[in-house]
Amino acid sequence: MSKGRYILLAVLCGAVAFALGVIIGWFSRSGLTAEDLAALKKYRASVEDADETIRDQILTNIDAERIRENLRELSRKPHMAGTPQDLEMAELLKSRWLENGLDEVRLVPYDVLLSYPPLGREGPNNTVVTVDGADPAREFEGTRSLHIEPEYQNDPDAVQFFNAYSPPGHPVGELVFANYGRLEDFDYLREVGVDCTGKIVLMKYRSAGRGAKARNAAAAGAIGAILYPEPADTNAPGGKVYPEGWDLPGTGTERGGSLLEPGDPLTPGYPATDYAYRLPEGNISVFPPIPLQPIGYNDAQKYLSHLDGDVAPTGWNGTLPITYRLGPGFTGDWAGRKVALHVYTNTTIRRVYNVVGLIKGRLEPDRYVMLGNHYDAWVQGAIDDTSSTAMSLELTRVFGGLVKDDKWRPRRSVVFAAWGAEEFALLGSLEYVEQFTYLIKERMVAYINMDIGVGGNYTIFGGCSPPLIDVIYDTTKQVPDPDASLGKSIYETWAERDPKDADADVKVPKLGWPGVGTDYISFGRRVGTPLFTFAYVHDQTNYSPRSVYPSYHTAYDNMDLMERFVDPDFTVHRAMARISGELVRRLADALVLPYDSRKYAPSLSAFLQATEEDFASMLHDQDISIDALRLAVANYTVAAEDFQVRVQSIDKKDPMQIRRLNDQMVQVNTAFIDIHQRHHFEKHVLYSPSGCATNTSAAFPGIVRTMCDGPVNEEGWGEVKKQVAAITSSIQSAADVISDVDSILGPS
Repeated sequence: MSKGRYILLAVLCGAVAFALGVIIGWFSRSGLTAEDLAALKKYRASVEDADETIRDQILTNIDAERIRENLRELSRKPHMAGTPQDLEMAELLKSRWLENGLDEVRLVPYDVLLSYPPLGREGPNNTVVTVDGADPAREFEGTRSLHIEPEYQNDPDAVQFFNAYSPPGHPVGELVFANYGRLEDFDYLREVGVDCTGKIVLMKYRSAGRGAKARNAAAAGAIGAILYPEPADTNAPGGKVYPEGWDLPGTGTERGGSLLEPGDPLTPGYPATDYAYRLPEGNISVFPPIPLQPIGYNDAQKYLSHLDGDVAPTGWNGTLPITYRLGPGFTGDWAGRKVALHVYTNTTIRRVYNVVGLIKGRLEPDRYVMLGNHYDAWVQGAIDDTSSTAMSLELTRVFGGLVKDDKWRPRRSVVFAAWGAEEFALLGSLEYVEQFTYLIKERMVAYINMDIGVGGNYTIFGGCSPPLIDVIYDTTKQVPDPDASLGKSIYETWAERDPKDADADVKVPKLGWPGVGTDYISFGRRVGTPLFTFAYVHDQTNYSPRSVYPSYHTAYDNMDLMERFVDPDFTVHRAMARISGELVRRLADALVLPYDSRKYAPSLSAFLQATEEDFASMLHDQDISIDALRLAVANYTVAAEDFQVRVQSIDKKDPMQIRRLNDQMVQVNTAFIDIHQRHHFEKHVLYSPSGCATNTSAAFPGIVRTMCDGPVNEEGWGEVKKQVAAITSSIQSAADVISDVDSILGPS
């Protein structure tokens, strides 16, 4: 090779080397720093979808035997709210949750008004007894009602029979039987000439709240009330009673609160903190107006079998082996006797605690998915609701273990809550929501609630916010039915055993807005949090539709009953924990929340149709137009369809768009809350109850409430018009929330 060619080759090699050096230098100079790499890693994590392998780890790790041992420990003794045993339970949960790996756990205290009979075995007992007409009256001891289940007579921690918040007193009067104590029952008594004035009224449990029964009785003139569990409503025909079976024996009865509405009655609308303003007790309007006392059906049978008067009408009878009569007074060898109530219940302010634990989210720690249940019980409460507490405790072990082992940390924060004093009046959860209303409204992605978690072994019973329907269905498809021999998912057996439409070719499970009163209420109806509340229930084929479960709120709700008759191998507990765990994981980890805002549209249409059918002509006569309400419903339906298109076409590499659409999916639920509604927590324009006992219309509840007995003056019609406007505004606001960003400009 010539010298010239060597020179040319050398120049070319040098040029290439120089170019490479420039390139390397450039990328070295402008390359990613440690901070850049950290930011890139954070960005990639922010647009990463959930690791679905975690689902299998959670479902596999949930251990039925651990849940059994949890329940055995937690239901070992009574733990009624406000007692030392209740505090012991709260401290135990806090300790175990921390051991299980939660990042932080706190006891959140509230000083609330509770109500007790004499505790221990020192004081007098709440009872019912017959008396003669002498002065002073002679009591017939053989007719005195039991004050506690005989098997628990020597347990000082087991509370005697009582209805919390009953006023104390010792009324004496003739006995009248008033069926379920509903307004229509007292109307019937009035029609047939039975005067309740100055009488003691005996009523069955169910079909109305305890306090409402006492209020209705007082309105009819009664001076005292007795409640009993009718075996036709609690037990299956021919069923064996505990301890031979799980049906309720005649020696037990249902304890329970009797406030006319939930929440601390001293601090309505505000949390019962140490700095709260408290109403004078004399100003409280939610106490039952007359003394009331529960008794077992054995004692009720004694009183009913001696009752005088006309035979009770069809529909008032039960399954006691007697002729049900109306009264008043007794006949035969009981003639001339009256009934005396001895109620020693009194109120007192006590401190109760919520146990609240946190697993902090790795990317969106300011967004919360909460799983809650109450941990208090009237006695041992193995079913209600210690079963849920045992499952929640197991979930803290499974979730916390993954966090401790550095295998997983959820995208959003997971919050575990064990509510105090639910049995008295939903106190723990309601006070908590009152304290953290705005935090919950802005940041709570979902609230999942369990109550009476395992009250049977047949199928799920639950309710939810409409946008959660599909994700709940999908979750239950992932969990095998507790009966492995069926080879089916819980979804399949749920759809078969409790279908939305029994005549449909393809059945889906029944799942609507919750219809029971438990700790979801303040989340759903004060704040509008997306929610799901559920339980596993018994087969009600041979039971009254009024049945909860036979031993409800009695001392027979214990570990022995659970192990022998409800869930012997704890596979139902495991299945419920799997549903809860997977639903929490999915909502806490999903890149895009699996909500469907279109699911509100059928409810809105149904409310509107009922409003038009039941009230349109009356409203028209008063020049109250619902045209704007119709338009708002139509606008929401269109907006929801458009929004779902945007969700389905979301750019999953754009974290800001993901965050915005997720927030819209949550906030549309809160848009149905009208903060100007007078009631301190019933503010949901779709799902807060109307409070009208005389009109069962399925129209918008605010309209039903104001039209309840028919407005009689201009002011009343003005309130109707105001409700129509408020409902219209809320629905249109919900449509605006899920509209695109230019909705801030107003209608085009």
